[in-house]
Amino acid sequence: MMLTRRQAWGCLTAIPSLAPAGAEHSPAWTPEWDVALIRAAVERLDQAFDPGERMLARSVGPGYQYHTSVRGRTVHPTRDSLEYAVLLLEAGGEQRRRRAGDILARVTALQETDPGGKWYGLWGWYLEEPAPRMSPADWNWADFNGALLLLAAARHGTSLEAPLLNRMREAIRHAAYSVRRRNVTMSYTNIAVMGSFVTLAAAEMLGDADLLAYARDRLRRLARAVDDTGSFAEYNSPTYTHVTIANLTRLRMLARDEDSRALVRLIHHRAWLHLARRWHPPTRQLAGPMSRCYQTDLGAPLWLQKALGGRLAFATREDIAVGRVTAPGEVGLLDYRCPEELAAGFLRWRGKRQHREVFLPAAAPVRPVQGTTWLERDFCLGAVNRGDLWIQRRPLLAYWGGASRPARYLQLRFLKDDYDFASALFYSAQQKNCVLGLVNFRWPGGDRHGSLDPIVGGEYQAARLRLRFDFQGVAEGARILAGGAPLRDLPAELPLETALGFDLGGARLWLRPRAARFGERGGRLSVAREESLLTVSIDLLREPRPVTMRWKDLPAAYAVFTLIMEGAAGRLEDLDRRAAAGAFDLKTAEGRLQAMWLAPGAALGLRGAAAVGAVAEQDRAFLELVNGRPAPLVRLSEERLAAAGRA
Repeated sequence: MMLTRRQAWGCLTAIPSLAPAGAEHSPAWTPEWDVALIRAAVERLDQAFDPGERMLARSVGPGYQYHTSVRGRTVHPTRDSLEYAVLLLEAGGEQRRRRAGDILARVTALQETDPGGKWYGLWGWYLEEPAPRMSPADWNWADFNGALLLLAAARHGTSLEAPLLNRMREAIRHAAYSVRRRNVTMSYTNIAVMGSFVTLAAAEMLGDADLLAYARDRLRRLARAVDDTGSFAEYNSPTYTHVTIANLTRLRMLARDEDSRALVRLIHHRAWLHLARRWHPPTRQLAGPMSRCYQTDLGAPLWLQKALGGRLAFATREDIAVGRVTAPGEVGLLDYRCPEELAAGFLRWRGKRQHREVFLPAAAPVRPVQGTTWLERDFCLGAVNRGDLWIQRRPLLAYWGGASRPARYLQLRFLKDDYDFASALFYSAQQKNCVLGLVNFRWPGGDRHGSLDPIVGGEYQAARLRLRFDFQGVAEGARILAGGAPLRDLPAELPLETALGFDLGGARLWLRPRAARFGERGGRLSVAREESLLTVSIDLLREPRPVTMRWKDLPAAYAVFTLIMEGAAGRLEDLDRRAAAGAFDLKTAEGRLQAMWLAPGAALGLRGAAAVGAVAEQDRAFLELVNGRPAPLVRLSEERLAAAGRA
């Protein structure tokens, strides 16, 4: 399973590349780039190594984080330490090999190895908090750490001492069996793919026929899950689509089973097609909406630069060498490769267009989850038709202002006391550059996380609940219209239904709250500067101190808004005047609402729930309309992967 090509590590040693035999990249990305990435990553991580614990050390802050109760202390992370061990082996040299061996021995000993135990095959995130003490343990750590151990054993097993290699193989076995026992749903896209890599590569390494049969079947189930809609349930995620592609790349390079390799090639191509259709070359951002995201600014994704052979340049080798740009060292190991027929979608602007794409299936009358994205040269705007406002979601997202970094963007959030509220739901109808949006609430549901932080008994404490539009990168003193007149002083409190116009600097945006209710309370509108953001808030609750809220006491809880985005050309007053001319009507009755908006170029309609309810009830109440008809549902591709993989 060792690969064929070798790269130079400066003048010190040679390291094997994961590129398959015969693979070539554009001269703009050479093996020296891979060497620079690995060297920079190792040197950066060297500074965090704790020789006493034989692991990396880092500090965690006092803030909330799901899965763990550790706050405000130094910890020793298991996954990061294994990543460091792999890179040390790639860097070469006896001293680094010994340190890598120490880390591997230390971390493998931290795994839960009792097959009858609840957390079998897992690690805790940290040395200080084993899996049984987490809240709760993260099942994904069998996938993440198992994958890293597989890389280390496959690439460097011959250089490791036999007792350590045997311990690593047993840890891989436990991790793979844990993955099989969990048998995650194929809609959990990145883990579905990563677990497929772990089980297939482990089966081949260990000669485990039963595990191999499971891994083969799992890949077929994954292909069928993609075939349900033509796309991915965990859609358009800058972080997790990368994880998906990384593990498809690992499979492509390390797996030997021919039937599995055929499926992997097809799924890999579909994942790249999924990204290419929504890539916005003018801003060098992945246009929204996004299922999961940690940083709204894509930054400098060197894995994408490498996949395109250096033709999409985010950084130079000097940037890497001096630390101006950082990237996971594994970018230097994996043979990222965008299919050539899709490369043009990342490299050239193809003109303005609308892209609809179904992500998740549903049984009627519930609408499938679908994203709509409008791309113009000056901006891109995307919304999902139904989703939620958990902290990782980006259900409504826009970028503008060219390719400069930091990015300039609009992100929709719902905040409970300044942390994203996972019980807030989002529904929308979009046609081109116009969006009609509804936010309402689910019960049962969660506070900061949908399932790991439940709201018990439907009762919670809050001082402020608000729908917030966050504008990043809008200059101080930017022109804002409120009700057609210049808004000169911030913060500003305004009547709820005030129409707002923004000169964003490179694009223009019009936003109008239409209605808001929270029990007996109406909504309150404000525009402010909050740290680096220009914010528009629709407050449903704002009190000087926390009060007890009970979902059962709220006969109505929702907010409705309309939004239009345009390019830089033209006057803000003209946009404001055209947008204000469009008729709007809202009707509510018996816990339901219907909104109709004559937007520029299309009539948009939206039906949904006005009362708090279970998410299934909210979804059944929803319908989005374009020109009086349900919005068309569009597949990314009609090709069925499962059938093609058997051909």
